Amino acid sequence: MLEASSLCVEFGGVSALSEVTFSVAEGSVLGLIGPNGAGKSTFIGAASGVVLASAGTVTWRGATLAGRRPDQIARLGIGRTFQHARLFPGLTALENVMIGSHLAGRSGVFSAMFRSRRWRKDETLLRDAALEAMESVHALELAHRPSEDLTAGQQRLVSVARALASGPSLLFLDEPAAGLTDAERHLLAADLKQYFATHEVTVLLVEHNLGFLMSLVSNIVVFDRGTVLAEGTPAEIRSNPAVIDAYLGADHAVR
Repeated sequence: MLEASSLCVEFGGVSALSEVTFSVAEGSVLGLIGPNGAGKSTFIGAASGVVLASAGTVTWRGATLAGRRPDQIARLGIGRTFQHARLFPGLTALENVMIGSHLAGRSGVFSAMFRSRRWRKDETLLRDAALEAMESVHALELAHRPSEDLTAGQQRLVSVARALASGPSLLFLDEPAAGLTDAERHLLAADLKQYFATHEVTVLLVEHNLGFLMSLVSNIVVFDRGTVLAEGTPAEIRSNPAVIDAYLGADHAVR
């Protein structure tokens, strides 16, 4: 289980998260929504070691996450995407995804430098894991294209594949559908639904496209100004007066 307890984050004395407490059940997909600046990405940053929490805790299967380095977070089987794709220029899409699948390998720097038998075996594992991840989001045809030649939507798909490549047990998806066309978004939703159904993974999904998000999640937490405004099923959230007033608007209310 992923649990946040009284989590607080401050930037220059300004509160970004205040007393945030909620949990994500093992094997479930939870959506995190809220207005711009509500603290959604800050929460993922704090939970994945990128942002330093000023108080409170985030735990995964009993292990404290807040305060750990990103590499330590990754070793716990945690993967994530970012608001921006963050692909490495000069590398192909496949090479970028292989960076995400590095947890499948065990060889170190010296093994790689001298191309040892163990390194060659691990390279094969990394490549296979990366190709499988790319295929799972219909991005296999992009494998050998330079990352800088990809459209924004294609870069987004590659970044999602990179997060999947290590076979995470906990996955943070930060706006995975941003920049996608309608057709790409619908296909990604179907791909992720299939992935979630066939892999033992717990997911926290941040996404502004509510149709995309609500097609994938079983429960939703709503942030507003760095605090938890509401929790519930998609139907409960869509009919919650406080959520409608603060974020959804009347067009999303259940009729």
